Amino acid sequence: MARKQIHPALRIAVPLVSASLLTILLALGTLNPSPPEGVGVYFETVARTIDKVPYRVGKWIGRDLNAAPPQVLETLRPTRVLHRGYTASQDRFRVVIVHCADVRDMQGHYPARCYPATGWSQVGRHQTISARFAGGQHDVSVYRFDQLGEFGEHIRMTVAVFFALPTTGKPEPAQAIYADLDGVRNASANRRRNLLGSAQFQIIFDGDASNEDVIRVLEQFAPALDPVIETVAEGLS
Repeated sequence: MARKQIHPALRIAVPLVSASLLTILLALGTLNPSPPEGVGVYFETVARTIDKVPYRVGKWIGRDLNAAPPQVLETLRPTRVLHRGYTASQDRFRVVIVHCADVRDMQGHYPARCYPATGWSQVGRHQTISARFAGGQHDVSVYRFDQLGEFGEHIRMTVAVFFALPTTGKPEPAQAIYADLDGVRNASANRRRNLLGSAQFQIIFDGDASNEDVIRVLEQFAPALDPVIETVAEGLS
C-alpha cells in the first residue's frame, strides 16, 4: 500500500503552529506557571493571621477541636486549617477556616459535595442570605443537612459558608468575598491566580438554625474573621 505523502509545507507549518501555541499558553500562565514571587511569604502571613483568631469573641469562648472535619483533610491540601468550637449559654457553633495554596482545590470541598460524601443528606436547596461583615454587606450560602443517628433519630446540621480570594488582578472595585463557587471557578480560569490560593469559611450549627440566627452569629463573630479575610484579599499587593 502506498504511503500517504505529507505536503512539505505542512511539515514546516505544524511545528510552527505548535510552537506558537506553546508560547501563547506560557504567556497566559496556563501551562506550568512558576509560583509568583513572594507567594511563600504571603501564605505564611495568611497562616499566622488564621492562628491569631481569638479564643474569646464577645460572649463566646472557643476551644480547639481534636481534628479538622475528615471531609476537609480528605479532599484538600490546606496550608492552614482552623477547627474550633465556640459556646456561650445557649449558643454553640463550630468555625472552620481552610486556606489552600491552589484555588482549584476548593472546587472539591464545599458543603453540597463534601458533607453528602460523609453520610449527610442535603435538605432542600441551599439559601443565600446577606450579612454585614468585612466592612460591607455580603452574601453567604446556607446549607442544611440530615443524618440518621445510631438509634434511627434524625440529626440535623446547618452550615453557613463563604469564600475569600485575593483581589490581585481584578478590576476595581475588586471583589474578595463570594457566597459560592462561581467566583472560585472564575479565579481558577487563570492558573497563575490559582497559585495565590483562597480561603473558605464555615460556621456550623447543630440542629436546624434559622437564617436569622445565622446572620446574628456571623455579624457578632465577624471581628474575629475580618483580619483573615483582609489578609487573604490583599494578595501580593
